[in-house]
Amino acid sequence: MPTYTVDDVTLHYAEYGSADGLPVMLLHAFPLSGGMWQPQAEALVASLGCHVIVPDLRGSGASSVPLGPYPMERMAADVLALADHLGLASFVLGGLSMGGYVSFAVLRAAPDRLRALILADTRPGADTADGQRAREGLAQLAEREGAAPIAETMLPNLLSATGLASGAIPDRVRALILANSGAGIAGAARGMALRPDASDLLPTIACPTLIIVGEQDLVTPPHFAQTMFESIPNATLQVISDAGHLSNMEQPDAFADIVEHFLRALPTAS
Repeated sequence: MPTYTVDDVTLHYAEYGSADGLPVMLLHAFPLSGGMWQPQAEALVASLGCHVIVPDLRGSGASSVPLGPYPMERMAADVLALADHLGLASFVLGGLSMGGYVSFAVLRAAPDRLRALILADTRPGADTADGQRAREGLAQLAEREGAAPIAETMLPNLLSATGLASGAIPDRVRALILANSGAGIAGAARGMALRPDASDLLPTIACPTLIIVGEQDLVTPPHFAQTMFESIPNATLQVISDAGHLSNMEQPDAFADIVEHFLRALPTAS
């Protein structure tokens, strides 16, 4: 189980494929962990020989649970520290939902490190006052009762009606959530509530950018993806049918195929 340390916080990550392959770092959604990316990581290794790196962001998965909140800028610094730890001068960065929020923070801090960007089921805007109150409510619930009520509260919004009825998919999502601590969930929730609006970054994004959204995403509906597509130069937009917010978990093969096509078209690094 590889780890690295940032300011006395031990952070876990998984690696797939050879270190000689195209480096692709994938950032997970809230309140899950890097395990949500396993099908895509394995597919990208098999099809393109990529070097896929999947961190458990602080407070999630096998990573330590320091005192929160975890601002997106703090988690972005963790991501860049991981890239340094692995000797990656530049890399492809992908994030879904909260992973997208962290990706915006990485972009603001070190745009020159990104060879390409994948933004899935996310949005650039900050939380409204109502959104911040909802996050605080989730944080307090997680601190009082742990991960179980968070899973049951969030599942109906994370998956489409078809996905919810499938059995296996919600069971997988639930298991990833239940593996997290209440304190870690609270730290991430409060960190998301603190994030700034990243809309100003969109026109400045210079690297190739892929935007993916589930057609039935209730959390970040497709109109957010359309707005990003219209604002980011050199962007590509793909909508996945029969998928909600966790589009990569509901339609793993379709998601992997879209990412593979995008990566195949990237310019060769100089």
